[in-house]
Amino acid sequence: MLPAPRPRGDRPPAVVLVHGFAADRILMSSLARRLAESGYAVLAIDVRGHGGNHNPVPDGRARPDWLSEDLSAAVGFLRSSPYVDGSRLALVGHSMGAAGVLDFATRDSGIDGVVAISGAQTLVGPYRPPNVLLLFASGDPAGLRGRAAALAAELAGVDSAADGETYGDLAHGMAVRLEELQGVNHLSIVFSPSAAARIVQWLDGVFHLGHPSVAPSHLVDPRLAPFAVAMLGAVVLLAGVGFACGRLAHRLPERPARGAGPGLALLSAGLLVAMAVLSVGVPARFLSLEVGDVAVSLFAIAGGLLLCASALHGGSPIPVRELRLALAPGLVGFAGIYLLLAPLGVVGHRTTPSAERLCVAAVAALLLLPFFLAFEAALRRGGLVRATLLGVGGRILVIAAVMVGIALGVVPPVVMLMVPLLAILSGLFEVFASGVYAASGNWLVIAVTESAWLAWLVAIIFPLRAG
Repeated sequence: MLPAPRPRGDRPPAVVLVHGFAADRILMSSLARRLAESGYAVLAIDVRGHGGNHNPVPDGRARPDWLSEDLSAAVGFLRSSPYVDGSRLALVGHSMGAAGVLDFATRDSGIDGVVAISGAQTLVGPYRPPNVLLLFASGDPAGLRGRAAALAAELAGVDSAADGETYGDLAHGMAVRLEELQGVNHLSIVFSPSAAARIVQWLDGVFHLGHPSVAPSHLVDPRLAPFAVAMLGAVVLLAGVGFACGRLAHRLPERPARGAGPGLALLSAGLLVAMAVLSVGVPARFLSLEVGDVAVSLFAIAGGLLLCASALHGGSPIPVRELRLALAPGLVGFAGIYLLLAPLGVVGHRTTPSAERLCVAAVAALLLLPFFLAFEAALRRGGLVRATLLGVGGRILVIAAVMVGIALGVVPPVVMLMVPLLAILSGLFEVFASGVYAASGNWLVIAVTESAWLAWLVAIIFPLRAG
């Protein structure tokens, strides 16, 4: 049973909190808790296509107002709630969410303040967004930082807005401030106590609250330390899980390492040709995953080309019977990785897929399997140390190919923000792969597990699009 509402004059001001592209409200939960501890009522939402919101991303995602329907519903809910002061509302958004809240504030005159974290937006609505704090990370891409600075200067009416200087008057809704936060990047800024302290101080000024100055140390999310310990334990256990899966599989003979050089060259060529195909169209568009369909298409095309090239060179390198035997240990490996990474669902991102996303993951795994079979066949050779180094080299090559695709305009530029995370995940999987290889040398199990794991990540992270 909900408690009785407070008297109207005692109700807290409300904040709508909006995540970025391919994220969800769980990622924003640390910031939400810190704002709530500072006296604000916080409504963190999943925008359409993301997290638990089953409404698909519209085809017109490039329009600046495509989040307005979700924001309008959130603002309307707070204005009608008896538990908050719906006449005092602020919007806080990160990355894509920052662009969304800035745009919405130009269309709704009842907003009191806006905080845009690592994001900016061309203003096209009829109103000037009130009391805008543009907070960005020192590790943000240069283009994003430039857009934030340009918007701050436009709102302040100056040629160049100085970092850390407030222009205009909070009392009249005309204030704007551009502020850079050192030591954080595009993702970690949402977990930063210093960022939370600056946001609270800004909102206190917007709503004329007499809170004492907030020290960053007082805005630490107590869940983050246990989460870090759990993830460190997961990294340590990944090799053990891999070794156990390897013991479930039959041993494959060690293959000579001398074919690794041509394998790397063939891998590079396959990815480059796949990009040329992607420049014409996206074969996996039927998956209805925004950006995710491009990633799956890239690897699916490259995998098909690599297997065909190997077959033409001298017969298929994939032993079909052994592949069938590797399916069960590979899926056990995926289950183990899924359980080890379950803590991500607490502070990082929703990890349990809906029925629709589960179907997408199954199809994506089948499309990704040829690439990882070809990858492992080409590079997982020689002894454990040599095979691991070759695997790491191959993953560096894949990440470099993705960055080339971004530069060529084949891969959407938003993926650049995910490259550091992709590098970390690639390293984590190599730990698992080394465990499997040490136990049995069964590179087929590694390929099956990685196909399932990457398909799961793609399916839970990227937003669902209207079919």
